[in-house]
Amino acid sequence: MRIVIVEDEAAIREGMVKLLHQINPQYEVVGKADDGQSGYELIRSVRPDLIIVDIRMPDMNGLSMIRKLQEERIKSKVLVITAYSEFEYAREAIELGILDYLLKPLKISELKKALEKVDQEIRRDQHKEYGFSLDNIFMGCINGQLEPDEYFHEQTREKYGFTVQEPAELFMVWLGSGYEQQKALAKELLEHVADHMVKFAANIRELKSWEMLLMILYRQPTGESQRTYFEKSVVPMLCDNLKKPVICVWESLEQLLDASKVIPEMRKEMEWNLFFPDRALIYKEAIQKQQIVPIKYPLELEDHAKHALREKKWEDVITCYERLYSYLVQEPHFPSEIKECMIRFNWSLVSAQKDKKEESELLVQKILQRIASADTWGQIEQAMIEFRAIFDCAEPKSEEPSGSELIKRAKAMIRKYYNQGITLEETARKLFVSEEYLSAQFKKQTGNTFTETVRKYRIEKVKELLVETHLKMNQIAELSGYSDPKYMSRVFKEEVGMLPTEYRKESH
Repeated sequence: MRIVIVEDEAAIREGMVKLLHQINPQYEVVGKADDGQSGYELIRSVRPDLIIVDIRMPDMNGLSMIRKLQEERIKSKVLVITAYSEFEYAREAIELGILDYLLKPLKISELKKALEKVDQEIRRDQHKEYGFSLDNIFMGCINGQLEPDEYFHEQTREKYGFTVQEPAELFMVWLGSGYEQQKALAKELLEHVADHMVKFAANIRELKSWEMLLMILYRQPTGESQRTYFEKSVVPMLCDNLKKPVICVWESLEQLLDASKVIPEMRKEMEWNLFFPDRALIYKEAIQKQQIVPIKYPLELEDHAKHALREKKWEDVITCYERLYSYLVQEPHFPSEIKECMIRFNWSLVSAQKDKKEESELLVQKILQRIASADTWGQIEQAMIEFRAIFDCAEPKSEEPSGSELIKRAKAMIRKYYNQGITLEETARKLFVSEEYLSAQFKKQTGNTFTETVRKYRIEKVKELLVETHLKMNQIAELSGYSDPKYMSRVFKEEVGMLPTEYRKESH
């Protein structure tokens, strides 16, 4: 609380300063004046929370000074101290809305009680000015600037049916570089979820600086969590409707007021996106269940990669990266260790360069820093493309042999993973090229898109299983990469012109 003392007796004025500090070290005396006129000018300048003023002073008495300040709409609280107890003074003080009227000599207990009353009034006024709007309450929890007291809790409970001391849950949707393009749609989808749920209330915040939306779930039944519902229904729905990158993180709070402490932890947990499969909800319990093992890969892999780089054998370098990637994903590892491993591997290639340039080393450091802070494989992929370009090994855009080799590798991956839902993004990542480049090369050299190629390969597998086995349709669907036999039948008819059962009859 910021205080100005206006008192013509120097001993009382200075004694009051010391006394205020003893009562509460947080009370700050921001100015002192020895008469009403100088007090008026001082208060107009510093706008204190509280004015402690004597009534009888030279030039302008205390009540006249207060009246003049009120005419100028200066709303500081006022505490009057005086040696005079005439009724007329007291009546005028009441008319001016002065909070308390203390007689000299002051009693410390009375002053302390009066100051506490002023402090409470100031807080109530601040809360009223704050408006108790939900937006302000939630943003205060998020940025850690909310300091509620009992009055605040009473008001929020009465007005909104909850307090910030109650448990809550946070659902974070990170959109990365696509934040500006997708935030409106993402918010609309989350609002749709909130509108159709009766077990909780929700508030959705746009956090532009963090490239994310935050859904705050509050006023929930005691002991009930919505995590399973969000994991099974909301996350898949968002991933079906939004373009990548999309990372979803969940956290439960003992009290909503802890949000500012928990959000940085959630942002750190985002890096587990490198470990969990697509469309997963990241949360502490799921992370803690993982049986993490150290990363191990043969050291000769680095030697092989360095030799290939010196010889400009880019396809061999790609092979080394593929092998490294397989070591990184075949077992559970800490995301930080995955990134450290890639940084160490890449730095070993930098060290192998004989004709390093100073500006290249600076660029390499920036690229490796981006890998260290990456939360998605797409971010790592982009860093790797820039990293390769430093050594004049960027993927060729017109040389047919290298492009053909790339498509040959991609087709090999389709044959290997066709029944595991392989995607263009995943294939590009494993080949350490961009999705755009792989897609363009696929269309250029095969006449079909990547998706069409996967589809045709699956259909051929379905034909093979229909003719050579007696498996049921659901078994054939599973073996050929379809989760739904009805969907498989529809795709099959579009491609072949007849249903799988008809094709089997014709073939026999």
